[in-house]
Amino acid sequence: KARRFVEETARRLTLARREDDPLNARVALLQFGGPGEQQVAFPLSHNLTAIHEALEAARYLNSFSHVGAGVVHAVNAIVRARGGARRHAELSFVFLTDGVTGNASLQEAVHSMRKQNVVPTVVAVGGDVDMDVLTTLSLGDRAAVFREKDFDSLARPGFFDRFIRWIC
Repeated sequence: KARRFVEETARRLTLARREDDPLNARVALLQFGGPGEQQVAFPLSHNLTAIHEALEAARYLNSFSHVGAGVVHAVNAIVRARGGARRHAELSFVFLTDGVTGNASLQEAVHSMRKQNVVPTVVAVGGDVDMDVLTTLSLGDRAAVFREKDFDSLARPGFFDRFIRWIC
């Protein structure tokens, strides 16, 4: 269900027409779990077929999320990587979590996001969420934290339209 959410988000965004398109979006997916458990499911891409195939091949990392290590890895492996973020591009990080998130290295993650001018959005599913961690992750912007009761709720048009308007 998380895969469906990511794929539908990519479909709804105005994706770049080519790799060097300076105006439109490219999407990447990084999964993270334990401190050394980060996996780039796909790098920044505008190709819906490549995104779909990567999502089909991705395996769910079912472990306690160390968000600090994940953010630092995202900056290093995606944003700064060859073919990474375009110069002067707005960087948006969308965190999709079931709430089982640790706060180790959280301040380092916040510092890293601020340094890269990242605009964070948090989508939290379920009742087991730590609002302090999510608010810190959203750089203090509570409006950037979307909470839903389950993954099925993410597909509801009301939620999804509001989410897309927010990130665009």
